[in-house]
Amino acid sequence: MNLWTNEPDQCKHLAKPSIPQFVVSCSLMGWLLICYLPQWARIVSRKSAEGLSTYYILLGSLSGVCAVGNIMMLPSSAVELGCCRTNTRFACISGLLGMLQVIFGIACFWIVLFMYVYYSEEEADAEKHGRRASISGPDRTFRRAKRAIRVLIAACSFAMSILLISAIILHRFPWVAQTWANILGIAVACFACVQWVPQVRTTWHLGHLGSLSPTSLCLMAPYTWIFGINMMIRVGQKDWSAWIVYVLVGTMQVVLIVMAICFAIRDRNLAKEGKQHCSVPPEFEGWNTVSTWTSRSRQTSILSHRASNVGPDERSPLIRSQLSPREVSHKQANHHS
Repeated sequence: MNLWTNEPDQCKHLAKPSIPQFVVSCSLMGWLLICYLPQWARIVSRKSAEGLSTYYILLGSLSGVCAVGNIMMLPSSAVELGCCRTNTRFACISGLLGMLQVIFGIACFWIVLFMYVYYSEEEADAEKHGRRASISGPDRTFRRAKRAIRVLIAACSFAMSILLISAIILHRFPWVAQTWANILGIAVACFACVQWVPQVRTTWHLGHLGSLSPTSLCLMAPYTWIFGINMMIRVGQKDWSAWIVYVLVGTMQVVLIVMAICFAIRDRNLAKEGKQHCSVPPEFEGWNTVSTWTSRSRQTSILSHRASNVGPDERSPLIRSQLSPREVSHKQANHHS
């Protein structure tokens, strides 16, 4: 069985593409770009990845890899690719729009991954060299920078593994392509569900969104639902693994939007009372913590322990001694005697 060979009758339904569906698909891709622009801008403006859960970034990247593998392994995608040999260019592009939408959406999230890694490193370097103070405190900033590199390595390694396995199946074992696509679809759904749980938990404990853009969430939630419905119509209920993830993701995004509204109302009420919300202490790591608390982790960074030559610090005595060096030596001798 050759997965890439298609009979002429298999391409008849793609030879005359639906113009309204083409317009809707292109509009959804443009909408997705608009959804991610506020998120990218918020990270750049804050110059910090504070508020973004490490597990959220990692699981989102893994979920995206599985989503690309899933859409590439579906027999319907193979038919659309094969029909590009016989159909017109417009019909070919129209048939591939579903696949392109998935790949484009994952590419946008991977930009968030790269920005997370870059600004985690940049913020830690700025704190270390004294260019500016980190938003979330030295300890959390340095730990986040270390984890960011591990997240990037893990995501890239996972992507190479999935793509290699998918290529082998397509060329050597094409009859198990549908099964492998369903497995990847289930993995996408699992990753997507678990992905948003640590982000919701981290946002709840922080009491604010941090570098997570509320505008992006408000734009992305309806897009997720509409795209999920569009994929459901395109591939049908048989290929449920291609659209079930968007229903689950859309639900979690609505939860974050509700939390953002609650935080905004709380901050507004506190502002009327002349108060300000006190953020969570620097020791909080939420789901970003991979080990139990130790006494050392509750201490502030060594960088914050530098003695100041301008004014007293927290380790300086409240009342300084006014005795001369000779009187101090005499007092110490009497004390030892």
